[in-house]
Amino acid sequence: MADWKNILSDNEEQLTEEELLRYLDENTAEEEKDSIQHKINNSPFEVDALQGLLQVKDKKNLQKQVNQLNQKLQQLTAKKQRKEKREIKIYQWIVLAILMLLFTCVIAYIIIYLHGRSNVQSENLLKSTAYIIAVG
Repeated sequence: MADWKNILSDNEEQLTEEELLRYLDENTAEEEKDSIQHKINNSPFEVDALQGLLQVKDKKNLQKQVNQLNQKLQQLTAKKQRKEKREIKIYQWIVLAILMLLFTCVIAYIIIYLHGRSNVQSENLLKSTAYIIAVG
């Protein structure tokens, strides 16, 4: 599957929303209904879609209901995308806090190391001056 965003790319004869609605329309020619039926039979997803559309009792408002479903689907996916973006920002703050903590630990280690080293050098300096004074 070359295009990972198109999950239905294996099916070359994809059925469009308009074709499904034309299949349900009583004024559609039988030849067109047969070609649409062939496409429907090739995909279990489209069979389920057709079964759902057949359960609608008011065929006159079918297009309105389909539009409402599409709007609801877009709203739900938009909410999910916003939530995912918010989660990414939270992770960025966590990573930044961890990096700052590590940086602080490294600086504290360097300060402690240098302070201990300066104490050793001052002790050696005191010992050598005491030795010089005692000998001299």
